[in-house]
Amino acid sequence: MEIYGRLKKIEDVYSENYIKIENHGVIFNNKTAALVGMDGTIDWACLPNFDSEPLFDSILDADRGGYFSIRPNRSGLMVNQYYEELTNILVTEFYDENGIIVRITDFLPASEYATINMPEIHRFIEPFEDNIKITIKIKPSFNYGKIKPSVEHNKNGYIFRSLNKTVGVSSNFNFRQDGDIIYGTFQMKRTGYNWIVVSTGITHINNILEYKSIERLNETRKYWKAWSNKLNYEGIYGKYVLRSALTLKGLFYDPTGMMVAAPTTSLPESIGGDRNWDYRFTWIRDTAYVIEALSLIGLNGEATKFIYDIMYKINKQKAIKTIYEINDESILKEKVLDYSGYRNSRPVRIGNKASGQFQLDQYGSIINAIYHFSLADGVITTQLWDFVLGILEKLEVIWKYPDSSIWEFRTEPKHYVYSKLISWSAFHRAILMGKKLGYSAPYETWRKVEKEIKEDILKNGYNNEMECFVQSYGSKNIDASLLRLPLMDFLNIKDKRVINTIRCIESNLMTPNYLFLRYNKDDGLKSMDNPFLLLSFWYVEDLILMGRTEHAKKVLETLLSKSNHLYLFSEEINPETGSLLGNFPQAITHLGVIRAIARLNSALKD
Repeated sequence: MEIYGRLKKIEDVYSENYIKIENHGVIFNNKTAALVGMDGTIDWACLPNFDSEPLFDSILDADRGGYFSIRPNRSGLMVNQYYEELTNILVTEFYDENGIIVRITDFLPASEYATINMPEIHRFIEPFEDNIKITIKIKPSFNYGKIKPSVEHNKNGYIFRSLNKTVGVSSNFNFRQDGDIIYGTFQMKRTGYNWIVVSTGITHINNILEYKSIERLNETRKYWKAWSNKLNYEGIYGKYVLRSALTLKGLFYDPTGMMVAAPTTSLPESIGGDRNWDYRFTWIRDTAYVIEALSLIGLNGEATKFIYDIMYKINKQKAIKTIYEINDESILKEKVLDYSGYRNSRPVRIGNKASGQFQLDQYGSIINAIYHFSLADGVITTQLWDFVLGILEKLEVIWKYPDSSIWEFRTEPKHYVYSKLISWSAFHRAILMGKKLGYSAPYETWRKVEKEIKEDILKNGYNNEMECFVQSYGSKNIDASLLRLPLMDFLNIKDKRVINTIRCIESNLMTPNYLFLRYNKDDGLKSMDNPFLLLSFWYVEDLILMGRTEHAKKVLETLLSKSNHLYLFSEEINPETGSLLGNFPQAITHLGVIRAIARLNSALKD
């Protein structure tokens, strides 16, 4: 059977008592997400929203965090995990030497009426033989392990309560209780109604049948399949494009149209280190990149919605913030938790201090997204064009300011070349777009600013001694964000300054397997950095523009092999072990996947 080639020994799922980041699947409902390990454990879930207090969080503290585990009582287990076709419904299977013995189906109920999706996790346990023993343990988290809830039991299940939170567990299983944990080992039959529903924000729990799990499962299948069928992509590596698109879709918070950068917080970029951040918020830069990706694969309807949601948010607040809350209840203020962290990686943060930074490239990123949207036949209304005019009016002044740029340095702001480049592209592409559409605009002013920024970059951002563009004005630091230089039409791809910059980045920042460190400067953090996956996908695009299509294909195939078993990527990767690092799954990495594949697919057709 082909399935056996994908099986993993259950003991290989872990590292230091934690499920490896790459050994997770993710379920979504466009309000939140949950991480499900290959061993059947949910170790991260925030309900009802992405940035709510966690319901399960043992991924950040194996001893004190909450979890929901399901596992057959049998030694020598092998495991497999996959998504139902065209959906974000996750299936985890357990095998022994004779074949499959248990299947778990996990989903968050989703429908086209996303605003009423219930804060529930539905889990179905399907034995493949009678009387198999399966152990279930459920420990909800309250205030990051600080509060011990009361536990009530009735005929429908269990309710965990604190002053501010209630969690219900409904099933036909008669669990035992030990403090704030319910557990049991049960002999299950193939014909049993083996559903468990966990819900939050409840006043009481219903009989398990009243949750209509089978009906909800079918609705959720219908929802994801209908969305997937909108995809307009026929070409190479289609399974990666589909999974990346479904992941990006899942990361959007539909009630407000905002997108989280990732559904997790404080998964480390370096094991045992301090590069641990909360990504459960909206970065305009990331959302703008995703709009570009959606436009590339024919999802203009989705791209339109997201563009207008961003526009309304910015217009309402009369400014572009670095980070946006996904709703009015979100808390951006950064706080450190008393948790041990994933594999002892401290600190564990909630909130994000970068929200107070000025990041110049956010402005140009929005214009670039609208430009790519227009190239994909997206409709640029007069309302949207007025929005463009407003952003560029602001950018005419602020492009001269130092900032913290794409890497969100927590040191003094500087004049970063990447930020200036994106600012230049905003004016350059707005002129192209506006002229093509016949819209009026202060084009002479824009051309003047465009020229001024370009001259400024060439004068201050290029180091003649090193023969390459550098990270910031006057520095000698190399920055791999400038792999985006050829993608912005700033200089001809054959210009020696472009070629030399790419070579300089290759020489100084590329590790084995075409993985790139972000920069070679001290950024004030104690721990080492690891390769940032998005950069490698930009590199693939550069190679294609340079005419090195076959090499680009080789590099892309190497990169795609770094995904996990579900074609999911995190933010960073250990170049030696291939272990995924950082928050997971990461939106901008999946954007890079789609862009690189789409560009290569187009190049191979030419």
